[in-house]
Amino acid sequence: MSVDKKPPSEDILNEKAIINFYHKKNWITRLIILCIGLSVGIVASALIFKRKSWPIAISTGFGIGVSYAECQKTFNPTAIPGAKIIKNSSNTSE
Repeated sequence: MSVDKKPPSEDILNEKAIINFYHKKNWITRLIILCIGLSVGIVASALIFKRKSWPIAISTGFGIGVSYAECQKTFNPTAIPGAKIIKNSSNTSE
């Protein structure tokens, strides 16, 4: 029986499509978290800090930092503190 294998070019395109999907997802996540940080800063500036501009800058910076950390977790899971990568070892000695 013959086993149908994908040509290497299809594997490369599949990997690029997966990476492209995660890249788009991360940009959307970055934009959402940045907007949340910005809106929290605007509300805090208007209600608590008598229309000062520094709460907007700080909360937007926090939003950028959080979104960057989430994207880094997606593309590099070893960057998470305390994370260990365990390799599967197939010990089938019976």
